[in-house]
Amino acid sequence: MNLLKKNKKAFLTVILVLSLSCLFAQQTFRYQAALPKVDADGFYRIDLKPELIAKSAVNLNDIRILNQKKQFSPYIFGNQLVFKDLQSFIAFPKLKIDAAEDTVTTFIAENTARLIINQLSLQLRNTSVKRVVNLSGSDDLNKWYAVKENILLEAAGSGNTNNETYQQQLNFPSSSYRYFKIKINNENKEPVAILQAGIYKQQFTPAVYVKLQDAVIKQKDSAQVSRIVIRLNDNYQVNKLHPIIAGQKFYKRNIRVYAITCQGKTLITDTVISSSAKPELYFSSKTRYLELEILNGDNPPLVFDGVIAYQLNQSLISYLEKGQDYVLLFGDKDAITPDYDLKFFGDSLRRDLKQLDHGAISQNPLYKQTVTKKRVKEELIPGWLIWVAIAIVAALLGFLTFRMTQEVGKREDKENPR
Repeated sequence: MNLLKKNKKAFLTVILVLSLSCLFAQQTFRYQAALPKVDADGFYRIDLKPELIAKSAVNLNDIRILNQKKQFSPYIFGNQLVFKDLQSFIAFPKLKIDAAEDTVTTFIAENTARLIINQLSLQLRNTSVKRVVNLSGSDDLNKWYAVKENILLEAAGSGNTNNETYQQQLNFPSSSYRYFKIKINNENKEPVAILQAGIYKQQFTPAVYVKLQDAVIKQKDSAQVSRIVIRLNDNYQVNKLHPIIAGQKFYKRNIRVYAITCQGKTLITDTVISSSAKPELYFSSKTRYLELEILNGDNPPLVFDGVIAYQLNQSLISYLEKGQDYVLLFGDKDAITPDYDLKFFGDSLRRDLKQLDHGAISQNPLYKQTVTKKRVKEELIPGWLIWVAIAIVAALLGFLTFRMTQEVGKREDKENPR
């Protein structure tokens, strides 16, 4: 009987600790959006509205699906479904690198057709090591931008006895960079061998763009240069701009696109717009302010009547249970990309999944803003006092747990007297 009571007390303690850990995990997300209840168990495609992506991290690594049990449900991005056909593999050209770094394996693949892709298939010589892969993109081989970081390198399967190579899929939010750089951190150990990188035709569907809310523009013309400042309603993910140009029937101008932040402005792309083609600019930037710099030369300035901004459609795929409550959590700048087993089963899912739209975005009532060291100093709160407060809270939780287990024990003694 005593052993049974001890086991029950230990079980209650574990349950309390797990509940508290789940509660604390939810407190780091600033925003939430509810999902509608589904009529049947199965996989569903959850479309992410621009307003949600605007409040998420750049690479969407902070999105979580919280189920009714207060646990995070696994998901993959909707553009990560794999439909393989070995006959349709397209290998991207490999660019030569002048000098290799001792501690890093670097492979640059060229997306010559400027396809919008969400997955790269790497072919490697068989290896079984622990390494981390970082993926970045560029349009000019000079400025590189992070696409996805800290991807674990998979090992060749033990059953891969007839081949000396294997493949790993790198999944990431849709991108249209011309160049993709794969860097594997070798940690001062022997490098791994990447043979090629490419894509499968089957994974591609026509790109779907979502129109963002109307932007406000301000044009300023000076000697040989026009500058158009674009202000969006939020910190949107922008993948395409469609300038509305009036007044000139024939033109061909160099144009640069900058993202404007508190730290200054960053060049995103340097390209050409011409009256012989639809004036559309393709790039990837998460920002609220953009600046277009048009080099007019000796020509009269182009007149911009407006600019329409678009975002590539993004979605999540997850297994949802009938009648259960689910909530999307997001808005945690320190979140780490989740690593779910579901990524290994993307090739077994159907394309025609039922679509869901999330509800309105609201503040997460459990969100607790972290107090920075700078703020602590400004408020003159001694560091030792914070640690004392933490110790008091921990002691109080321990005391409540102890009292709970005692009450359970007394109740069992009354119900089961010796």
